[in-house]
Amino acid sequence: MIRPRPAASLPRPAPLARQGGGRSERKGWSAVAEMPGDGEGARQVPPGVPTALVNDGEGLEIEARGLRARGPLGTVFKGVDLLVRPAGLTVVAGQGGTGRTSLLLALGGRFRTSGGTVTARLGDTPVDPLRHSALARATPGVALVPQWTVHEHRAERAATTRTFSTATLEAAGELLDCAPPARTVVGRLPARDRLLFAVALAVAARRPAVLVDDVDAGLGGTDLREVWLRLARLAGAGITVLATAAAPPPPDWAVPLAAYTTLSPRTAAADAARRP
Repeated sequence: MIRPRPAASLPRPAPLARQGGGRSERKGWSAVAEMPGDGEGARQVPPGVPTALVNDGEGLEIEARGLRARGPLGTVFKGVDLLVRPAGLTVVAGQGGTGRTSLLLALGGRFRTSGGTVTARLGDTPVDPLRHSALARATPGVALVPQWTVHEHRAERAATTRTFSTATLEAAGELLDCAPPARTVVGRLPARDRLLFAVALAVAARRPAVLVDDVDAGLGGTDLREVWLRLARLAGAGITVLATAAAPPPPDWAVPLAAYTTLSPRTAAADAARRP
């Protein structure tokens, strides 16, 4: 059975039970947050986070129990118990062939499973994870078009995503420190900036969770550390961030993770060998 591990750089996360247990009155996600007053319970904007990115409700919580999936060649993943905490950065780690992309999509309501359950909540309210998450990248099927410019990507998202907000995109670019010029051809951007621009486009859909695949693809060293830290800053704005990578960020990078889980290589060949 696969269970999430708390990040080594942080204390063990709180148990599943939510503090207080009260029902939230505001569960949406807004391009411009209405900040409470200065009294008790007032929400503090994290340092460096544009107000336009502050979640005015609660980040999306996603929970998998006994989740499994099979494909034509056998098992894709199995025995997954995972809690994706709201407004935190959670990492699904594993080498190629472990089913990490499929699990990412399944947690976001985008991949058919063969057993177990996935539930998503905003506060105490069950919601559809597909409608409440935005997919930044899932290789190879969901990615930026290398031949398109930054402007063309922005225009395409504005035309196809009803909730798209230019103001939110600009705020996300500010937070992630990624605002490439409009005429820049995306394929000419460094790998770090391509990934961060894809994340900013997903944030502009104004959903309470963002999913991003293969964070460490083509990245290493300082660039990779910066990407992880910026994703953590995004989570600090109240957006749930669920990411996959070959490995979670090392503890000495001090990236604040809510949790991570590591997948073992899929057992498709073994499953096939056991069939009568």
